[in-house]
Amino acid sequence: MSEVASGDAQLVIAAPPFTFANQGELDKLSYLETLGTVFAECVRILRPSGVLVVINTDLRDHARLNRGDGSFDGCIWQKHTDLRTVAESVGLRCIDLKIWAKSLRQNKYRYTYSFIQFFQASGLKAHNVTRGATSAEFAADVWLLPGGGYRRDSEGYVFRDAIHPEVARYCIEQLTNPGDLVVAPFAGSGTVLAVARLVGRRSIGFEVDTRLHRMLRESINRPERFGAYAATIKNLKGASRK
Repeated sequence: MSEVASGDAQLVIAAPPFTFANQGELDKLSYLETLGTVFAECVRILRPSGVLVVINTDLRDHARLNRGDGSFDGCIWQKHTDLRTVAESVGLRCIDLKIWAKSLRQNKYRYTYSFIQFFQASGLKAHNVTRGATSAEFAADVWLLPGGGYRRDSEGYVFRDAIHPEVARYCIEQLTNPGDLVVAPFAGSGTVLAVARLVGRRSIGFEVDTRLHRMLRESINRPERFGAYAATIKNLKGASRK
């Protein structure tokens, strides 16, 4: 993230991939070491009052995640606790936690919720980091937002693990002011960047998976072509009429 000046960002929203399987790497330790490097860069680019938001889902553990050690098979990898440890190791502390409930139905193959963790520099005195009055949407401990994760670009490439645009909107509207810089170190399908543009924030994102680049550009330039953005666009239009 060398393109971002030190202390320039007010908000970083990081939604790391489940693993780095597309790069041939599934090892937990290597995964966490890589995230430690990313989080250290987040500390560098954030303003003193800036916030790092980390969105992640716990996984079923497996030998392939543990360098062949099968003793973890069938257990749960509480990834959110490991990510908190990584964040604390680079000088951050967790100041809030939300649950994003994607569905209330059981899924035998994956969890239907994600953790949303909020971090800030550990040297700061604890205070309310929100900008202005806290919205009822943001204040809730559980954000029930079904759907919103499916994307299909104009060439037919499908991505099923995007974050819901409303998750990005809640965070950006509550934690930044117009004109602030929002950074997405794992830009994915472009949700954070698209929503930042919709609400009048500057943004920059990074994505190593070239298969997502077309989708990312289309999300920023034409979010209305993706059904996932319908609720966000509708809510923003409604707010502008008030």
